[in-house]
Amino acid sequence: MHIKAFPFEIVSAILKEVVQSNINDGPVYTFGLAQAPLASRKSSVQRYVKGFVQPEMLRWDATSAIRQVCWQWHEWAIEYALSSVSISRFRGGEVSIPTSASSPVLF
Repeated sequence: MHIKAFPFEIVSAILKEVVQSNINDGPVYTFGLAQAPLASRKSSVQRYVKGFVQPEMLRWDATSAIRQVCWQWHEWAIEYALSSVSISRFRGGEVSIPTSASSPVLF
């Protein structure tokens, strides 16, 4: 029986298991280098742990192979990876303009 003959609900359940397995087997920390080696000098490279990988990035990386199979799986993987994305905006660049009843605010 060909995989496309299965109902898509079953394929979706299989793909969810594959993604969860990829998340469990994939890297959960990001790493960095403290000093890049120069061509003219011999220097020791120090590695350090930068921190946890965000859940959105884990899901995106775990679905990367699935997105390359066919367009149906690509659409499923995009929907699955982006279903729980939270967008955080930069804070600190806002400007507050004090307003009072006697002076109108002009923009």
